[in-house]
Amino acid sequence: MNTGTATASIRELRTDFRAVKRKIEEFGRVTITDNGEPAYVMEPVAPSAKKQTPLPDYHARVLRRQPRAMTREETQRFHEENRGDC
Repeated sequence: MNTGTATASIRELRTDFRAVKRKIEEFGRVTITDNGEPAYVMEPVAPSAKKQTPLPDYHARVLRRQPRAMTREETQRFHEENRGDC
């Protein structure tokens, strides 16, 4: 990027924006003139830092949703109830 200054007229901005865009890319800042008098300044917008979202932890989600295993005593009680031994 050149550190000099560039100018463009409102007519140039209207009729040949691609040339003005190239000036902005080359110089970083362009002064827009209205009847030869500086009226506006155009410059590129600084890119915003993208906030990176964390990836989901699918393994933790599966573990949370997975049913809890029955203990040995609960399993025995379950089988006894099914057999009618209680």
